[in-house]
Amino acid sequence: MLVGGEQAKHDGDLTDGYYVKPTIFEGTNDMRVFQEEIFGPVLAVTTFKDDDEAMQIANDTLYGLGAGVWTRSVHKAYRFGRGIQAGRVWTNCYHIYPAHSAFGGYKQSGIGRENHLMMLDHYQQTKNMLVSYSPKKWASSKPSFLIMERVITSVT
Repeated sequence: MLVGGEQAKHDGDLTDGYYVKPTIFEGTNDMRVFQEEIFGPVLAVTTFKDDDEAMQIANDTLYGLGAGVWTRSVHKAYRFGRGIQAGRVWTNCYHIYPAHSAFGGYKQSGIGRENHLMMLDHYQQTKNMLVSYSPKKWASSKPSFLIMERVITSVT
């Protein structure tokens, strides 16, 4: 541990909480702090020889909720943004959540794609209904007598 890790003390309603000060760990990718999702003010840093090893380290985990890339090279930013197996990759920033952006993880992270129009696909079923409005008992199957409707029903 490079810095932090102490329990953070708060007053008022937060007195009984379990809080930790911002913490930075230095280590290797086989350490638990590198392999599990840490939901707190924690950063784990390691070294790498080249871009290929950095990408391998970034993707060598069961999880992929989010990742951060810091670079001055637009080419590296694009390559790592596309190559890292995570639902969200921040470049030269971290923890920005635009309301219109989908959020969800890869691999064993997340619960779908929340906060985006595409997430509605997870809460609906699509049905095609073919209806003849012909007054005949047994309507013709000719396309002129059929109207296709798309009906979306919610699933709870």
